[in-house]
Amino acid sequence: MFTLPILDIKPNPLDALLAAIGIRLTMLTKSKNPEIQQLLNERKISIEFGSKTDGIARYYVFDTGTFKQYAGTANQPRLRIDFKDSMTGVKLLTAGDMAAFMSAIQDKEMTVEGDYSLLMWFGQLAKYIVPEIPDEVKPLLEKARPFAEKAQGLVAQVISKASNKHSR
Repeated sequence: MFTLPILDIKPNPLDALLAAIGIRLTMLTKSKNPEIQQLLNERKISIEFGSKTDGIARYYVFDTGTFKQYAGTANQPRLRIDFKDSMTGVKLLTAGDMAAFMSAIQDKEMTVEGDYSLLMWFGQLAKYIVPEIPDEVKPLLEKARPFAEKAQGLVAQVISKASNKHSR
């Protein structure tokens, strides 16, 4: 049975996504996949993601095959990634495209401090974060897609209205 530690998750899409990624990384440390184990066993590092603009920070600690995540800022992480805002972070992290990260750096949508090679290493690990979808489930997901898209639009409207009321 898999249990979750209490996570200090802010009501922010970037923090929620980073916490979910952290949960998945915890699961990957238990993987029998030799490629994943090789990626994890050779590292003893911390990586921080966040958005200073939105007051979001979460860091991951990889320690020779073990993994932990923490809310807040890390003390001297080997790599720090700061997105210009939370939604930019969500967009880039869910795109799963290293070229998008490089473009974001050039466009000043994110900054990177520390060991840039760890960005490439994390990109290799990120390939395993989203689990493979079984073929028998794919048709069901396609049927659900229009409903999810409609819900996404409604959520955006609610957030926009709530943000407008909050800023008054």
